Amino acid sequence: MAKLDLDDDIFGQVTPLIYVLSDARGETANTVVMAAAAQFGETSVDIERLSNVKDVDTVRTYFDENFDPDRPCAVFHTFANGTLRREIRRELDRRGIPSIDLLGPAVTVISSLTGEEPTHEIGAVYDKPLVTE
Repeated sequence: MAKLDLDDDIFGQVTPLIYVLSDARGETANTVVMAAAAQFGETSVDIERLSNVKDVDTVRTYFDENFDPDRPCAVFHTFANGTLRREIRRELDRRGIPSIDLLGPAVTVISSLTGEEPTHEIGAVYDKPLVTE
């Protein structure tokens, strides 16, 4: 796999870590991260998943116990509840951890297209039949 011309002191020999956070199983976020990671070498990143997150305190505790400031990392997340999503984003920003909201922007666009309010139902994708045309 071709390497970008970056200062090796930034990454060294440490494998970057992608955290996948979700208020449900984390399958959606994990699938997106796996698809993105597949564009790189097999050992380019490690992935850790934190599922069933119900409050920002769970995230605080998790990162207090597991965060390594010497290891490059990012968070990819899917939270149905907008308030929880914002609280977690603020916590990650406070810690200087970059994060990607995989669900919020898509829900916003669909809401604007349909004129409907989202249900904010956790794990909704597992309760509905797949629609394909």
